[in-house]
Amino acid sequence: MAQRQFIDVACDCGAPLARYRKSGKGRLVKMFLDKIAVDRAGIFHTEPPPKLHDEIHCPGCGSRVATLHMIRGRPAAKVNQGAVRVV
Repeated sequence: MAQRQFIDVACDCGAPLARYRKSGKGRLVKMFLDKIAVDRAGIFHTEPPPKLHDEIHCPGCGSRVATLHMIRGRPAAKVNQGAVRVV
C-alpha cells in the first residue's frame, strides 16, 4: 500500500506555496491539482483555472515553480526542480 503523507511545499525564496498529499517515497516531481489540500499562495486553484502548459510563478520572487501538464489524464503541476523545497 502506498504511503500517504501531507507535506508543506515552499518556494526556494521561502514563500509558502501549498500543502500537498504526497503518495510514496522520493522527491517531489509533480503535484496533482486534486491532491493539493491547501493552496497557500493562491496560484494552483485560480479562477479561471490555469490552462495546459501555463507556467506557475511564485508570488514572492516571481520565479517559475511549475508548469501545468496532463499526467495520466489528470491536471498536474510539473515541479521545476531546484525552485521548490519541502518544509
